[in-house]
Amino acid sequence: MIIFKNLILKISSLRFAISLIIFLAITSGIGTFIPQGSSNKFYIDNFDSAPIFGFLDGEKVLKLQFDHIYTSFWFLFELILLCISLAACSFRRQIPSLKASLKWIEYDSEKKFSKLQLTTSHPINQDGELISKVDLLLKKRGWKTYKFKSHISARRGLIGKIGPLVVHIGLIVLLIGSAYGSFTSQSKEQYLLPGETLDLVNESTNSKANVKLVDFSIERESDGVPKQFISKLNFSSEDLNLNEIKTTKVNHPIRFKGLTIYQADWAISNVVLEIDNILYQLQLKEIPEIGNQVWGVLVELGSETKKNFLLTIDNENGPLKISNIENFSENNLFINDNPLEVNSSELSLKKIIPSSGLIIKNDPSIPFIYFSFILIIFGTIISLIPTNQLWILVNKESQKLSIGGLSNKNLVGFKKEFFKLSEEIKNFNFFSAH
Repeated sequence: MIIFKNLILKISSLRFAISLIIFLAITSGIGTFIPQGSSNKFYIDNFDSAPIFGFLDGEKVLKLQFDHIYTSFWFLFELILLCISLAACSFRRQIPSLKASLKWIEYDSEKKFSKLQLTTSHPINQDGELISKVDLLLKKRGWKTYKFKSHISARRGLIGKIGPLVVHIGLIVLLIGSAYGSFTSQSKEQYLLPGETLDLVNESTNSKANVKLVDFSIERESDGVPKQFISKLNFSSEDLNLNEIKTTKVNHPIRFKGLTIYQADWAISNVVLEIDNILYQLQLKEIPEIGNQVWGVLVELGSETKKNFLLTIDNENGPLKISNIENFSENNLFINDNPLEVNSSELSLKKIIPSSGLIIKNDPSIPFIYFSFILIIFGTIISLIPTNQLWILVNKESQKLSIGGLSNKNLVGFKKEFFKLSEEIKNFNFFSAH
């Protein structure tokens, strides 16, 4: 029993919770540094030759489950431990503190007032209704009061005491929701050409819809560097009687029937070429060996002697580069430019077709995450509300009115209010005597 009690004390301590949060932050940082969810071969090939920190090779990455940190048993155990720590702290500290604050504390002797942060006293007359009059004055000023025969207990801002408990509940919901989302979320990356459609099915809500890429555009900086990718999507569904157009950009996802659609990437998927008066739509593939975001295709050109030429392009405006793989000679072809003769074949570039890279994600934990943030924000805001307490004692023997106060926050502000209220009560008592 003593061991269990000591364990609870350890787990519910602030130091233990901070240690867990720091460890969570470090491991989450590692998860953003090491690609997650790739094949075992990927980690062996990439980290055996260049180990992380000089010792963490591919085999160690797999053994330590760094390839899927957020669903690893030790990461989930850490989340559970943090939930237990927050819950234990709430039951051991926050709830008892809240219960204690709900009880009215009596200060029925002048000796007790010396322990308070703020105290003052005034002489009084023999007005027997003074306590009732002060009680009425405090209620008009927004104080909750508990009146006794010769003294009053008053308080205001008690809701601030609930704040830390609400924040703890919000954090627990956030941790549980995050763990739930790690196992239940599904995502799919899809490249769409303008005019192409994709069927969307949300299994959790059984809702079906059709999404069509109406238009895709790229905004670029003055030096040609991509600035923003924009997809205009048409959502339609006969079952839902739906037909509307939404726009998604990088960092501006679309929320639709429980699904989240992110603008993630782009590509040059096709080019339309006229070769010797015949139109061809050629599908391109990314060629990382040549450079970042370069797409191309190998074609045979020539009316008599066929030769292989590599067609490459790196942006939606062109030009299309035509390279002879034998002597590495190169020609540029622009959209709707004059035909270019290559190995006795006549080429014209008619169209460059970019595609939009979208990530469609279904994450049932999103409502839990949003709800937890609402709780945390609300709890943080109400935690800023100071809890102020007042005690007024009328001692008929010494004919003295004693006033004392406590505040857990903003003592300077409460001090001004305290002495202003004290002066009102003093004047109130003075005019009652005349």
